[in-house]
Amino acid sequence: MRSRFTFLFRRKLKLQIITTSLTGGLVAGYIFSKYKPIVRAEADISVKIGERISTLPTYSMTEVAKHTTAEKVSLKYVVIPIYSSSSSAYFEDIGIPNRISISIFAKALIFSIGVFLGYWLAYKDGVYDITSYVENHPGGKMVLRSAGKALEACWKIFTMHDMDHVYEILEEYRIGNLPPGEREVNQREQEKITDLFQYDPERLNIKENFFVRSKRPFNAETKPSVLVSSFITPVEQFFVRNHMHVPFVNINEYKLEIGNGKSTHSLSFDDLTEKYQSHTITSTLACSGNRRGAMNNDEQGAIRGAPWYVGAIGNARWTGVRLRDVLQSLGLDKEGKYVQFYGLDCETPKRCYGGSIPIEKALSDDVLIAYEMNNESLTRDHGYPLRIIVPGSIGARSVKWVNRIVVSDKESDSPWQIFDYKLLPTSVKQPQKSDYDAAPAIQDLNVNSAICYPSSNEDGNKVKILSVQPNHNDIKNKKLTIKGYALSGGGKQIQNVQVSLDHGKTWLQAELEQLAEPHMRAWAWTLWTYHIPFDDLPSKPFDIICRATDTNANSQPESPVGIWNVLGHMNNAWHKITLQIDEKCLKKGS
Repeated sequence: MRSRFTFLFRRKLKLQIITTSLTGGLVAGYIFSKYKPIVRAEADISVKIGERISTLPTYSMTEVAKHTTAEKVSLKYVVIPIYSSSSSAYFEDIGIPNRISISIFAKALIFSIGVFLGYWLAYKDGVYDITSYVENHPGGKMVLRSAGKALEACWKIFTMHDMDHVYEILEEYRIGNLPPGEREVNQREQEKITDLFQYDPERLNIKENFFVRSKRPFNAETKPSVLVSSFITPVEQFFVRNHMHVPFVNINEYKLEIGNGKSTHSLSFDDLTEKYQSHTITSTLACSGNRRGAMNNDEQGAIRGAPWYVGAIGNARWTGVRLRDVLQSLGLDKEGKYVQFYGLDCETPKRCYGGSIPIEKALSDDVLIAYEMNNESLTRDHGYPLRIIVPGSIGARSVKWVNRIVVSDKESDSPWQIFDYKLLPTSVKQPQKSDYDAAPAIQDLNVNSAICYPSSNEDGNKVKILSVQPNHNDIKNKKLTIKGYALSGGGKQIQNVQVSLDHGKTWLQAELEQLAEPHMRAWAWTLWTYHIPFDDLPSKPFDIICRATDTNANSQPESPVGIWNVLGHMNNAWHKITLQIDEKCLKKGS
């Protein structure tokens, strides 16, 4: 009896092994014939990005076009009976890739091929699987505009991403090549793309006033010498930070929706300006990436984002209505933890620029729904017809073209709130692998200062030594004039600005120009000036450094090394320029 049982057991086990092996081979053969395993390119600096790599497989644009979803597509087949259940682990052992899931049930092999198609795109001759990038990177969803297509079409619109480090990241996701000829077809298809940026406003005197960081969307910083030419920055010289094309608004149809998720109130532009008392503040707006360019270094690596010098900042007089007054009138001031803002600058109807601030800040005296800038209606580049002004906070929270305000217990779920404007630890080199939930959204600005005069007409990031010819007044007074700005966040006033000519060994006090503002409501910047006697100027190149301290004793760190972060936010290290004085001019003053 025992030997009979053993015989049957062995017979069944042998049949199961044979059956499972046979069906496993059939399944694997089917899968590999229909879905090729992904072969990724290894990093090779000799390979030009997007050019053909002979060791990689070929995928047509038809195949690329299938990969526009991260959802699992299932196909089920009944094959032949088996004696017991197995598991997908078996198929992993025989080499089926993780991107395919298989379920097996007792008595019959019912295999469900769950294929995760993912997101593919093409660039030049290359094919890329960017699924993991989309899932883990703050700006990943934006590139979905090109999922299943050629990336060049997206780059034609969003030129600010046309940077070397972006292409280097892209090449990490390389899986194959396009067939010969399809690259040229993609290039011809670009001509059919609707150019939404053609409706952007006309911009005058750009070369005179700005360093342009990207044309589409338009991002430009004010040239340093222009910045300090007046305490109030003229509208036409105020830096511009756009994330998308500038929306065109019909004021007769415009509505501002304000609610809490349960009920919504709608206000026209006239409702807002006629029913509520106006309020004016003088406040500086600054991008959290201002001075980002100086964070780049060989040891810590390149930072991501527009390489602002010192001009992503401006000081203006803003008029509007207090957000607090509007919320109180609608009974929305006694609930929620945050106030969310959303603008009309949208990638898709459901994906518009947004941000949020704590309810306590929203109910303070000076947060505005603004409609005027320097006593004139807002221009289109600066948020017409309405924008939010959150003084003392980074510019990202002052949402332009605002059309929706929500009081909520949660922060905005906009990627510009939960991903982009966060300060990641210095140890993080790859933002797509960071735990963004562990980093709070940046709100208040930090203490900062910069030297703006003398300056070059060229991009300050690229000027190593600035050759200076003292102006007529400097020669007359036998002193070289140095000018700059300083500011702090959260309403803190600047207490002093100091200048050093010996790398920080000794410091000299600068003269300050600032408004007399209430305690913790100092929203405007401080302009400063220092005059260096000609007798103290060396004949060879020398450094000038500045630093500021606010009324809470916050001061600037010496170097950006300790505050380096891969997204390049909040650089407030000492600012330094190197000067070479024209000796002929010095002799004129002697």
